[in-house]
Amino acid sequence: MKSLFRKRAERECKIWIKNCTESDAPRLASETYPADVKIDEDVNWSGDPLNLTLDYYRPFNVDSSKECFLLIHGGAFCYGTKVLDKCFGMHLARYSGIPVANMDYTLMPEAGLSKIVGQIFKCMNFLTANYGIQTFHLTGDSAGGYLAMISALAARNSHIAHDLWVFEKLKGKVVSTSPICGGFRYPPKGFPAIFFEEAQTEHPKVKQRLPDYVYDISKIAVLDKDLKVCLITGEDDFLREDNHKLKEILSDALFYDADNEGELHMHHVFPIAHPEWPQSVKAIQLITDNATRKA
Repeated sequence: MKSLFRKRAERECKIWIKNCTESDAPRLASETYPADVKIDEDVNWSGDPLNLTLDYYRPFNVDSSKECFLLIHGGAFCYGTKVLDKCFGMHLARYSGIPVANMDYTLMPEAGLSKIVGQIFKCMNFLTANYGIQTFHLTGDSAGGYLAMISALAARNSHIAHDLWVFEKLKGKVVSTSPICGGFRYPPKGFPAIFFEEAQTEHPKVKQRLPDYVYDISKIAVLDKDLKVCLITGEDDFLREDNHKLKEILSDALFYDADNEGELHMHHVFPIAHPEWPQSVKAIQLITDNATRKA
């Protein structure tokens, strides 16, 4: 029997998906993609019936690279596909000169946090095997920002990976993470964190118990002194406070809190929705600086 918390979370999930679908549809229909970026589109990285795919964006003057950004879309873990971040990813590749892999993953509640982080690891191994990538810079927006942060920490610390039930051995290395309007604190019994712990397939009623820090990853982010971090937020971002609190803990992190300017309102994930805005260009510049600066 489902708990009242679970039922409430499922209702909130349906409302979230409906609202996001309605707001994203006109934005996606009006997007104009940069012309000077090459695309490998809908590449099946999962190699299984899930048929999970990625797009790989390269500037025209870059034929091969040993590093790339891995871009993880947001949507409260339960909504969206890579198409939401396509325009931003192409702008990031063009500006930075570094290829960008924009991935799909299995959404909650079909998948829990362990499965999604495991898929991020597998996607990185696919990029190493098929594109020769050795160094990764993880970035993402909203829930994707959380996934970029916790996956980077897990990639650099096997104890964290094992705490998350992730045992895929990573062939490359993660050196930076740049969450965009990320969320880093979630009440365990609220939406969407109630979906983090999934039932194990062989024992459907047994949960994969996760450590407390998955509900507040600032508790472990401070432990990795060498991970390069860049935090992007804005004046009207509803997760702005989360980003400020994390910046207080990560003193070496690059930080950009974009101000509203006239009719340009720095709403949640503004660089994803409007990568051409001056503030978004500044965010892309800082994300690039974070990837290329020395630790």
